[in-house]
Amino acid sequence: MDEERILRDFLGDHPDAAQLREWIGTLRDRLARLTEEARRASGEPPAALEAQIKKLKRQIAALEEEAAITQFVQDSVRVTLAMGAASEGGGEEE
Repeated sequence: MDEERILRDFLGDHPDAAQLREWIGTLRDRLARLTEEARRASGEPPAALEAQIKKLKRQIAALEEEAAITQFVQDSVRVTLAMGAASEGGGEEE
């Protein structure tokens, strides 16, 4: 079984760290557009726009945390697989 398949099986229905980073990028782009819209608003930006900006910031922070945890898990699985492969190969040299 190859490494990527094992990782996919381990993560199940959860997205991998790369997918989470893509989502973060998409949300950051949207945040930039909304922030620019708020900046251009004459006077005080509408409350609904400010609420959307705050919500996006919270979502980005949550996804960043999830991406970091998922990356750690993926790295741990890779290390475990590498250690297993090394220990299997180590017994062959006598």
